[in-house]
Amino acid sequence: MDNGTSNSSTQSAVNNSAPTVDNQSSKVDNLTSILSTSGFSSWAKSFRNPQPEAAKNDSNAGNSGMSAIARFSSGFGLQIPKMSSVQGDGAADTNSGMKSGVFESLTKGLVDTSQNAVKAMQVKARHMVSQNKRRYQEGEFDLDLTYITENVIAMGFPAGHMSSGIFGFLEGFYRNHMEEVIKFFETHHKGKYKVYNLCSERLYDASLFEGKVAHFPFDDHNCPPIHLIKSFCQSAYAWLKEDIENVVVVHCKAGMARTGLMICSLLLFLKFFQTSPEAVDYYNQKRCVDGKALVLPSQIRYVKYFERILTQFNGNTPPGRRCMLRGFRLHKCPYWVRPSITISNHSEILFSTRKHQKTKDLMPEDFWIRAPRKGFVVFALPGEPGLTELSGDFKIHFHDRHGDFYCWLNTTMTENKVLLSDTDLDGFDKRKLPTPGFQVEVVMIDYDGTLPARLKTDSAGKGSDRRSIHNRASGHEAGQSNSNKMSEGEENDDNVFSDSDEENGDIKTSLTQSTSGNGNGNSKTDHSSTIIFSERIGSLAHETSHLSFGNEKNSQPNAPKEPAAIQPSGLEIPNLDSVRASDFKAIAADASVFTFGDEEDFDSE
Repeated sequence: MDNGTSNSSTQSAVNNSAPTVDNQSSKVDNLTSILSTSGFSSWAKSFRNPQPEAAKNDSNAGNSGMSAIARFSSGFGLQIPKMSSVQGDGAADTNSGMKSGVFESLTKGLVDTSQNAVKAMQVKARHMVSQNKRRYQEGEFDLDLTYITENVIAMGFPAGHMSSGIFGFLEGFYRNHMEEVIKFFETHHKGKYKVYNLCSERLYDASLFEGKVAHFPFDDHNCPPIHLIKSFCQSAYAWLKEDIENVVVVHCKAGMARTGLMICSLLLFLKFFQTSPEAVDYYNQKRCVDGKALVLPSQIRYVKYFERILTQFNGNTPPGRRCMLRGFRLHKCPYWVRPSITISNHSEILFSTRKHQKTKDLMPEDFWIRAPRKGFVVFALPGEPGLTELSGDFKIHFHDRHGDFYCWLNTTMTENKVLLSDTDLDGFDKRKLPTPGFQVEVVMIDYDGTLPARLKTDSAGKGSDRRSIHNRASGHEAGQSNSNKMSEGEENDDNVFSDSDEENGDIKTSLTQSTSGNGNGNSKTDHSSTIIFSERIGSLAHETSHLSFGNEKNSQPNAPKEPAAIQPSGLEIPNLDSVRASDFKAIAADASVFTFGDEEDFDSE
C-alpha cells in the first residue's frame, strides 16, 4: 500500500515537472530509463545546461578554423590566444573581435617580414655598389663613408631625397640614404660639419644639412678647372680653423676619384704631405681595401699640378699660357689605331676632325700620315698654323673603334712637347686590343695672336703662290733660295712628317746637284737631276698609297696612279683651302707642308 502510494507520488511529480515526459507517458521503457538512478542524473544535467545543437556546431567549426589560422600564423611568430567556449548572448561579438585581432596580427607580421626582407636586399645592394671602398659600420650605421683623417671625411652621394631629382631619389635604394647620413652627422658631429658636393650631375637641398653645403662641381671621370682646386682648399681650410672639432665631408657620386683629387690636394695644402705621390698613396689606402681609389692618370696629374702651384708659384694659380696646338705624333702605333680627334676645354669644343672643313668628309685612315721608317703616324692640318689656340686646361679625346682614350692637360704646367705613354691616358687600359709601347706626342708652340714668320710664309705661300715642283727641281732662282734656306736655317725647320731624314737628304742633294748643274751649263745633268727628283717625289707619294681614300674613286675615276704634280708639265699643287683625300695623299710627299719647328730632333736620329 505504501509502495504503491510512493510510486504514484513520484510519477506525479515527474509528470508535473517534465512536460516532455507527458507526451511519452504511454511508453513504459522510456519511463523506466528515466526513473533509474543513472538515467535521472543524466537527465538532470541535461535539464540544467541546455546546449542548442546549432550553437554547438558553430563552436566546433570555430575551433577548427582557429586551429588552422594558428598553424598558418605560427611561421610568422604570431601569438594567438587560446580560444575558450563562448557562453551567453555575447558569444558572436567575442568571436568576431578575436578574428579581427588575428587579422591585424597577421598583417603586422607580413609587413614586418617584408620590411626586413627589403632592408636585407638594400644592405646587399649598397655593399655591391660600394665594392672595394671601406664602409663605416659601427652601431646602427652602415654607410659608404671613410675617415681619411680625424677631420676629413670621404663618402658617397647622399641620395634618396626628391630634391636630387627622380634618379637621385631612386639611388637612395643602393647608395647612402639622406636620412641615415643626416642622422649620423647629427649624432657624431652635430653643428661641427660642412659638406662639399663635387657633383655636376646631382644637387640636393642645402637646408637638409642646415645650409652648411658648398658646391665645387666638375664632371665625372674628368678634371676640374685648376683654379677650382685652390678655391676648394681655401674654403675647407677656413672651416677647419674655426674650431678644432670641425670636420669637412667631401663627396662626389661614388666618393672615390673626384673626391680623391680634391682631398689629396687638401692634404698637400694642409701640409700633411710634401709630395703628391705620398698624398695619393695615403688616400688610396684609407679609402679602399685594395688601394685603388684615385687611379685615373689625368686626375693624378692634376694633383701633381697643384703640388707645383704650391711649391713653384707660392700657392697662386698662374694664368693660362697661350699656345697653338700644332698636331700629334703617335709612336709605335699599329695600323688598327687611327682615331678621330676632339679638342675641348671646360666650356666648349675647340676642334674636331668630324667637324673641321678639311677633315669632316674623310675617314681617320685618310688624314693620319704614316712615316714607316720613323715608326709613327702624324696628324696636322696642311697649310695652317695649327689645329686650335689653347690656354689653360684642355682635353684631348681620341675616338677609336676599339675604345676611346683621352687626357687632360694644362698649358702652363706642360712644355710645348708632351710625350704620353699608354699609362698616362685615361681609358686606354680598357681597350680591346693591346698596343705595347704606344705613345702620344702632343706638339704645341707659343702663340701671342700673331704667327711666326716662317709659319706665316708657309701658310700664305703654299697655296696659289707656290711654285711648281718642276720649276723647283729644274734649278731656277726659287730652287736656289730654298737650298740656301735649308743650309742657313736648318735648326728652325721641322719636317716632322717626312718619311725619313735620308729621303730628305736625297731630295736636298738632288736639288743641290740640279742647281750646280745649271751653273756649269750641263743640260744633261740638269735633266737627269730633274728625273731623279721626280722619281723620289713619286716614291714618297707611293708609300702613302696604302691609305684608303673613300672619295678618290668617285672624284677621279680615271686618275693616274702617280700624282700629277710629279709630271714635268708645270702643274701647280692644289690650293690647300680645298684639301680632299687625294690632296692629302699628294701633299704627304711634301714634308715641308707640315712643320712643327723641331727638325733638330730628326737630324739626331
